[in-house]
Amino acid sequence: MKPMYILFAPVLALMLWGCGDAPVSEPVIAGGALQLRSVDLPDPSATRALGATQLDKIGVYVTDYSHAALTRNAQSVYTLQNGTWSSVAPPEITVTNSSTPDRLYAFFPSDLSVANSGVGNHSVPVQVVADNFTASRQTNYLYATPLTALATSRAVTFTMNHALAKVSFRVLKSANVQEALTLKKIELLSSTNRLQTGMSGTMNLTSGALNGLASTNSITLEGSVELSTLQSNPNVSALVAPMSASETRLSFRLTVEVTEADGSTTARSFETAVVNAVQWKAGFHYVYFITVDKMGGSLTNVKIDAWKSDANQNTGIGI
Repeated sequence: MKPMYILFAPVLALMLWGCGDAPVSEPVIAGGALQLRSVDLPDPSATRALGATQLDKIGVYVTDYSHAALTRNAQSVYTLQNGTWSSVAPPEITVTNSSTPDRLYAFFPSDLSVANSGVGNHSVPVQVVADNFTASRQTNYLYATPLTALATSRAVTFTMNHALAKVSFRVLKSANVQEALTLKKIELLSSTNRLQTGMSGTMNLTSGALNGLASTNSITLEGSVELSTLQSNPNVSALVAPMSASETRLSFRLTVEVTEADGSTTARSFETAVVNAVQWKAGFHYVYFITVDKMGGSLTNVKIDAWKSDANQNTGIGI
């Protein structure tokens, strides 16, 4: 969201797009079990506006300093219940040498299987598909900034990050149009194949980088939204893989159903002007404003916000 403002937005008890407003009590666990104080997002206030899927479970993976998985409970699931994070089979942190601490990783969804890498590039499988209008078809993948732990310092807080980008549209009907207009489809068009999808990808648990996806020149978002002349917030949102590089010729093709006064309907499609060079990045939210009439549409503005602000993005729009 799948749905982190899953760092895409958040909510207490940890909203996948947001989290960590109130302090979470630290569990009291005997022995050397890893203790999880809380799970946070870098800027929960910035992601609160986008809606949320509750984040109450995360997967945790622990290796020794040389990247070998612990022999017992290397992978575990921590669950938030009554304000406390705990695991039925927590990893044991026994190392005492501060020069060679154990390495800690976390991810969402919690049920993904970790593939160990002897050089630290541990990963989990991901699938990136064409999302719908409500960002609910695509799983929202999160990863934590890696941590270390010792037997004497094993109570930690994970900060989760988005591996995907979020793209939203605020689509308006022109005031000159009397007929009812229903948006049925938005095609994301990339002339240089910067879009990515795939059913056999991986997410690096250190960097969040997605690998093994296939480049494509288009992704189709489908849904049904009746358009209005008054629309203050985005009415279409989708999760997408980050672009592999800057796209110099990005545009959008919209399909709108026009309902005439006699009840008959006609489907019309049009393509917007090209957006200035842009590279959709993980953890960023891109909002495009489009005004539609029966024959076409115009891009009026573009905004990058919500998850993080990106001062380096070119926010100009071609008309």
